[in-house]
Amino acid sequence: MTPSQKRRRFAFIAAGALFFIGAGWGVTSPLLNAIAAPAPASALGLASANTRPQYDLALKMDWQLLTLSANAKIDVPVSPADPLSDASFFLFANADGVGGANATQSNLVVDEVLVNGQKATWNLTGPVLKVKFASPQSRDVGVEVRYHGLVPRSAAETGGLGGMMGGDISSLFGMGDQAAPQAKAKNTDYGLYTATPQIVSLGSFWSPVLAVRQNGQWVDEAPSGLGDVAYAQKSDYRVSINAPQGMTVVAPGTVSPIAGGVEITADNVRDCAVLASREFVSKSKTVSVGPRSVVVTAYTTKAHANRLTECVDIAARALQIYSKRFGAYPFGEFKVVEAPMKSGAGGMEYSRMVGIASSLYEPMSKQLGGMISTLNLPGADQLLAQLDQDAGGDGNITAPPKANDDADGGGAGGDGGTMDMVGGMLGQQTQMLDSLLEETIAHEVAHQWWAIGVGSNSQRDPWVDESLTNWSSMLYFEDRYGKEKADQMRELHLKTSFSMGAALGGGDSPANLPSDSYTNNMQYGAVVYGKAALFYDHLRALVGDAAYFGALQDYFARYNDKLAGPKSLRTLMEARSPGQKAQIEALYKRWIEEAHGSEDIGAGMAGDLTQMIGNIFGGGGLDGGDG
Repeated sequence: MTPSQKRRRFAFIAAGALFFIGAGWGVTSPLLNAIAAPAPASALGLASANTRPQYDLALKMDWQLLTLSANAKIDVPVSPADPLSDASFFLFANADGVGGANATQSNLVVDEVLVNGQKATWNLTGPVLKVKFASPQSRDVGVEVRYHGLVPRSAAETGGLGGMMGGDISSLFGMGDQAAPQAKAKNTDYGLYTATPQIVSLGSFWSPVLAVRQNGQWVDEAPSGLGDVAYAQKSDYRVSINAPQGMTVVAPGTVSPIAGGVEITADNVRDCAVLASREFVSKSKTVSVGPRSVVVTAYTTKAHANRLTECVDIAARALQIYSKRFGAYPFGEFKVVEAPMKSGAGGMEYSRMVGIASSLYEPMSKQLGGMISTLNLPGADQLLAQLDQDAGGDGNITAPPKANDDADGGGAGGDGGTMDMVGGMLGQQTQMLDSLLEETIAHEVAHQWWAIGVGSNSQRDPWVDESLTNWSSMLYFEDRYGKEKADQMRELHLKTSFSMGAALGGGDSPANLPSDSYTNNMQYGAVVYGKAALFYDHLRALVGDAAYFGALQDYFARYNDKLAGPKSLRTLMEARSPGQKAQIEALYKRWIEEAHGSEDIGAGMAGDLTQMIGNIFGGGGLDGGDG
């Protein structure tokens, strides 16, 4: 997965319950060569190249008009056993939904393509660029792509909680337009390739990315469905970007000043994400992570500078915990950067860095109060005052006048019982709201091992990295604070996420489906980030810590810098516990291939939630069952 788009943490709010689904996408982590065993690619049908693609990119931005022109020189590795007659690339900025693009619109346009210095035949359809070679090539091929485009603008408030949720709380309750239900969920613009007045986010979408070569074919189908859209091999990048004085450019690896801009050097990465702002301030700290020192740096806008120390601390502790548990983080730097995400995206993993939505730096309780006020519920004044106090205010805020205040309780949520339920749920969710920033950073850091280090196909098999990553964020709480805290976070971020997401998103489903097989973000998050993450708790209990963490270390050592398949970790787990193979297979079948979540996890808070929503909107609740 390449442009780290893969793991977008989807944040969903349901009347006070907000849960994230890991979002972002692959990050980089080259494991120590001394312990990295070659992947059995032939057995898994996965590509295993001895050399990495080389990218030499020159980007010229008009930072006022938000237009760009660029030249990308890409050295495509060729195996003598697999001569190439063509090559496929992705321009993810043109993927359906990204930056508002659709079938009739593009954010990037290709002007010319050269192969080994000669003009070539090419075709760009949506995000997929296919280049024909004049004759089969058995040696590395130099492909040059000249292109131009624009970066879509977003409103200044995009980073707020309302913007992050897509600006329409009614959609969370299934109240949207149902006149023309879609057969499959479509890609969503998560704000990864966009510009606000504060931040320009190019993400990993701005440059051509070589498709993965697998079994003599390019894996080049256009991204569809939910979640991350990128999938790429580890590569080496050299990038030059013009930047005016006062503009801070954040990217993986080394960012060095040059005349009129910056130069980026990043080796062994799956993407080269770029975010820039005149408002960025930063704070760094050097910490010991396994066998090396790592410089951890956080970047926020000036308005959120009070969270810099916290972000550095969380990321540093997560790197230390995961390095001890899974295998050493192999780089000397790591970055956490504020990003203008929206539509349910709380964070995104990139190689050697992560993006965190601007909304998560703001007091969650106060933002949630603003959203609740739009529901015009009787008794909301008291709830809003409590939320304001929780956020550090004086409690002196009130809900707007209600257009139709039904004192008898016959209108929209007129009975006091509904408000009591809302208040109770908000009280239960205080800890979730308080932990969102920490949990999101812990999740995105874990992607450095699962998706960036160990690569996998985020469209065909999103559960492979997202579920393990979300489970890993619970391990962060366990190792840092203890089992009681971890159990608390698991209840909030995994179990409640599943029960609410399933209730509001269409019920349970198998977890091992392609991303476009899920009905919506709610169901996708419930199943992939909630239920499937809980599978790993049961697997750990079954085989014991020694075998469980031994297999995870084997997994990272063997597949770091490579691409793993859906069965790769299970095979290693069974090798560590040969006497429990049948039990492991049965556990996998129940939790991943089948749909028993409501039975195994329960409705929990979602049961109260559906009753509450029914009362609010004058109905009898929502059907949150499986069928």
